Amino acid sequence: MPHTSYKKYSASFGFRISLKSVRSFSFLSLLLIIGFFSCKSDDSGGVVTDVDTDGDGILDKQEIADGTNKNNACDPAQNSGYTGFDSTNAVWSASDCDGDGVTNGDEISNSTDPYLDDTVFAIPEFLPKLSELLLFQGDMSDLKLNNTVHEYSLTTKLYTDYAYKLRSISIPDGAQMVYNGEGLLSFPDNTILAKTFYYFIDERNPSLGRKIIETRVLIKQNGSWEMGNYLWNDEQTDALLDLAGPIVTVNWIDNTGANRSVDYQVPIMLNCIQCHDNSGANIPIGPKVRAMNFVHNGTNLIQNFKDIGLLSGAPDIAQIETLPTWSDDSFTLEERARAYMDVNCAHCHQPGGLHDSNMMIRPDFRYETTYNDSNIDSFKVDIKNRVNISPAFGPSMPLVGITELHVEGVQLIQDYIDSLN
Repeated sequence: MPHTSYKKYSASFGFRISLKSVRSFSFLSLLLIIGFFSCKSDDSGGVVTDVDTDGDGILDKQEIADGTNKNNACDPAQNSGYTGFDSTNAVWSASDCDGDGVTNGDEISNSTDPYLDDTVFAIPEFLPKLSELLLFQGDMSDLKLNNTVHEYSLTTKLYTDYAYKLRSISIPDGAQMVYNGEGLLSFPDNTILAKTFYYFIDERNPSLGRKIIETRVLIKQNGSWEMGNYLWNDEQTDALLDLAGPIVTVNWIDNTGANRSVDYQVPIMLNCIQCHDNSGANIPIGPKVRAMNFVHNGTNLIQNFKDIGLLSGAPDIAQIETLPTWSDDSFTLEERARAYMDVNCAHCHQPGGLHDSNMMIRPDFRYETTYNDSNIDSFKVDIKNRVNISPAFGPSMPLVGITELHVEGVQLIQDYIDSLN
């Protein structure tokens, strides 16, 4: 087959193309193509223009041109209602563009505006309706706390006829709690402590809903703790300040599938004073440092209060004792029983409490009290008998707050007392 050279083939078109020229043209074309796409993706500084490093919805190239910081999700500042951000961007999610102390990511989770400081502080007054205190947001029955109201819990909890409880604390703007040892914190004026009591319709399936009974509220005003109680309506839309202390019949299914019923006694003011009074002054019972020094909802409560600036003066949490959990078998029988008695009995049985008297020896059930100083040994028989008295048949222990015995708690105390013999 005859060979046709580029020189011969091109003659009919009136120009000459050599093989070398073709190769040079192809190489130059490749360089031009590469250069074209390089210019499309890079500026003179080598920055990729289709990247939004901080997730604020403005490309890096534009931020550089505008003189804003491509690594700062809040620069440039945006107005309320802005939606151009990328909520999946880690830089943007970790930022706080409205400066309200809640990250952008958490604002999205809370369905609030990350560009609007919508901080709501609870109102430290006993207003007619619980909703007016602004402890909760949205549908009241959801028990969703406002963004300055913080949930807390306890390693060992007070027994109240098997009710569940949502505990919360609200500290006024700019104030802090102060560490005062492993017992109660020192709270600033206008602190609100609230505890909401409820039962699940079926403990095996909480999604079926719950019946909320009451919300007990303590407010520190002018250095003293004042108390009030809010009774929830049947519609579960709100709760009204109540002093009558009614009985509420509650029916539910427990986690074993058994049908349960209780005539829940809402306390009257006298009952509140009986438990909270110490030497003539009302004090909180539950929020002791050692009882909150544990992980709840993924974070240590004491550490979290320190991190968000609500607690000052506290040492490293590793240096703080933790109150044992009464139902945790990894603790000794004595530790579990003493923790249970601290939470359920010590508010009355301690110096200054309802059952304290300078005229006679009394037991002191505080966890920090040594066994010898607690006088438990002297009252072994009385303790074992009293915890087993049903409220229906005489003075029970605790004296108020229950209408039926805590079977598991009674067994724990009896086992502990038996072990002392």
